[in-house]
Amino acid sequence: MKTVLVYTRHPGTNYNQLFLSLLKEGRKRGWTFAFVEPATNPDDLSSLAEAFELLKPTGFVGNFVGKIGTLPQVRGVPAVWVDCPRPFRDSVMVRHDNSSFGRIAARALVSDGFHEYAVFGFKNSRWSGSRERAFVSSIREAGGRCRVVKIDSPPSGQYSAIGRVRAALERLPRPVSVFAVTDHLAGIVLMAAEALGLRCPRDIRLVGCDDMERICMSFATPISSVRPDWEEGGRLVAEALEIQMRGGPPKREYLYGASGVVCRATTREPYRRPVDARVEKALAFIAAEYASPVTVADVVRVMGGSDGHCRERFREETGKTILEALDEMRWQRAVTLLSRARPDFPTLHLACGFRTASGLRQFFRRRAGVSMTQWRALRNNASHPAE
Repeated sequence: MKTVLVYTRHPGTNYNQLFLSLLKEGRKRGWTFAFVEPATNPDDLSSLAEAFELLKPTGFVGNFVGKIGTLPQVRGVPAVWVDCPRPFRDSVMVRHDNSSFGRIAARALVSDGFHEYAVFGFKNSRWSGSRERAFVSSIREAGGRCRVVKIDSPPSGQYSAIGRVRAALERLPRPVSVFAVTDHLAGIVLMAAEALGLRCPRDIRLVGCDDMERICMSFATPISSVRPDWEEGGRLVAEALEIQMRGGPPKREYLYGASGVVCRATTREPYRRPVDARVEKALAFIAAEYASPVTVADVVRVMGGSDGHCRERFREETGKTILEALDEMRWQRAVTLLSRARPDFPTLHLACGFRTASGLRQFFRRRAGVSMTQWRALRNNASHPAE
């Protein structure tokens, strides 16, 4: 039995979703996992050293560095490091694709109909710069005007940068769409906007990054945010670890992108609850079951009533047909899965609510005008243009 030791300081954050994906992938391989959290004093490695001594792990995953370079046991097993500084020159890393986060934020905001844009980031930060540049490039390609606002560094005090952000907001034209490179910075932008009497999303549309729910949901106006593809991140960690366990050479760096933007109140008008409770029930059913092969008839049955009347009420309330609502959810799911580095093509149709692979292929070509393979090639060319 192979035991993988996981050393992380993020047990209570959204990184849990990455680790849950890693656990799922590990179970397929017959791995057992043990988690160790860093001590309050980051220089204290006694608990980690003890875990190595007792468990004799055959693999290691680190999400925190500290003084770990002084622990010789770490160098003796296959190891993967996740979204942290590189502890050794030859370390195998799994990281955010920061450029993809900027592009996805731009894609979400360009559809708002605003013409003025701004990105808030940090000075002297490589990852922040990657997010900023990708956002600015995407906005300009779409014909928008984008300003870049940098604050000195990630604020040490919880909201110490609010004065600087407020001053920058005052100088921006309005209405304006704003991308903040972290959710914490998005929260500061939101507080500064409210202090100026600006309202989301009428005067300012705001998207943060990393989808840290404890931050995004802590405001009266919850913040929309770019959500990392945690599932893909966990899969890549398992892949990199397995290659090393088999004695093969892994890549030095694996990148995982975003699964999309979680839209909350800072980018959309307040939710208008359907007048007809049956339509609300239908929308909830579609959101929960679109990835299974449910049909329009299934939705009508959930609503209760005659076929024609249910279809009519749904369209009156939502502005679209039941089939259009199902298709939109399935399209978004297909695009998300195809955006991954390695889509699981044999099971892709099942994850998108289609009974057959040919059904998904036909649906995708009708919607996109190209095949899934061609769409991926076009997307990759747009994301990584030739120098």
